[in-house]
Amino acid sequence: MAYDEVVIHRARALYEAVFRPEDLAFVVSGQIRYVSLGGAGIRARRRRHRPTLFQLSKRYSLGLNGPAGRQIQVHDEGDTREVTKFRWTRIRARGIDYEFILKAKANAELHSHRPALHDRIYFVNLTRNIILHMYDDRGMDLIAADRSDLQPIYDEHKSWVLDYDRQQIAETFE
Repeated sequence: MAYDEVVIHRARALYEAVFRPEDLAFVVSGQIRYVSLGGAGIRARRRRHRPTLFQLSKRYSLGLNGPAGRQIQVHDEGDTREVTKFRWTRIRARGIDYEFILKAKANAELHSHRPALHDRIYFVNLTRNIILHMYDDRGMDLIAADRSDLQPIYDEHKSWVLDYDRQQIAETFE
């Protein structure tokens, strides 16, 4: 398979390992903007418009309703302010076009590939207390409150763990 096909195959397999068809979930989208607080006054770094997850959902009928909640988080570090606008909605985990969303997230850093999604995306399984966060085509994080919730997924897919994480993750699960 080509690189992008492998990325989507693995992302889909992990999503389906985390989310059973009957699981309830939240999908959370975080869009980040950086503001300079330097001596010349406050200036936002302008980027060309990039569609948010909820805008893509309307355009491509992904099965997401509009955002049910919104929150803004501000973090100042030195002369830069990071402003993250979170939006979320409750979903039926397999009732959305998750493969399209994962593919768009994988394309975030591949400038010639479309669709591309630059938001931070978190899928939160409310039934099993697991969070899936795909950061781009290089990988994703699976987070759980209890190691036993991730053990079967690790056992089946441990060969996919990134080399630089392999030893630490193996020590956790083996």
